[in-house]
Amino acid sequence: MISDDPAAPGPAIGTAYDASNATFRVLRAFGWGPLLNLGYYRFGRPLTLLNFITTSFVFAPLLRLPAAQQQLVWRSAALLDLPHGRRVLDVGCGRGTSAFMMASAFPHAQVTGIDVLPENVAVARTLYGNVSNLTFHVGDAMQLAFPDRSFDRVLCLEAAFHFADRAHFLHQLSRVVGDRARVVIVDFMWKDDAAHAVADTEHVELVRHIWQCHPFDSVGGYLRNARASGFAVAACVDWSSHVSAPVQTVFETVAALSQRPWGRKLLFLLSPLLQSLSDDDWREFGHAARAHRVLHERTQYTALVLTR
Repeated sequence: MISDDPAAPGPAIGTAYDASNATFRVLRAFGWGPLLNLGYYRFGRPLTLLNFITTSFVFAPLLRLPAAQQQLVWRSAALLDLPHGRRVLDVGCGRGTSAFMMASAFPHAQVTGIDVLPENVAVARTLYGNVSNLTFHVGDAMQLAFPDRSFDRVLCLEAAFHFADRAHFLHQLSRVVGDRARVVIVDFMWKDDAAHAVADTEHVELVRHIWQCHPFDSVGGYLRNARASGFAVAACVDWSSHVSAPVQTVFETVAALSQRPWGRKLLFLLSPLLQSLSDDDWREFGHAARAHRVLHERTQYTALVLTR
């Protein structure tokens, strides 16, 4: 069960990234780990399949998940206008790679990464603890332990869906940022206020369990809450074609191939690590791919840019 208590989110969130379900075991086989995001892919709808036929080896981009994940970080960071930022907060920094990328590319900025999972922060400090303009802390987005007006740039990349109350999170951000601040939140949102009502409950709950996420807000709900917290909406960009659509194509293709002996042999050639999955794992993954399709059709992968 997903706890609605923002004071104790850690154990549930941890199961979303420890490969305790088949979806994350498949992702891990294709490079998931240092960065914990879905990646940004060059070709969007209706050319999504071109992401997987742009080399002589049809599925080679599957093996480049880390490169796509880095591209998503760079595109998100570009929206922050980091050349003019000095105090940067990375909320839900995971294992620290996104914060490290920003700190390295913009050495004038002091970057702070927080994550609710102590094990993530421990990994981040081990990997990047020697970077002079970068620090990591265990921290809860629902209770940001920073003085007022501590930051002028904030990134929250694929983390806010873990938060029990996004309106409260936005209120917390409004307190810790100063004038002329810029905030980028990249999150899944219902396309409209009615989308959740028509989604199949069983599939929605399965995806929520896999990712340990709280109920999504709609795009409109996000915008209303942002404005109510004192932010202006500078941009609201739909990245679904370049993020969730290609990933959904991967999920469905891998699930379909896994049901055929020749298909599994091909998958094992692409990533020998997939041989660790059992028949039950493949059945679970196939069910998960169908469930993700239901949400993909009704949600929007959104980059929200807020200013003060």
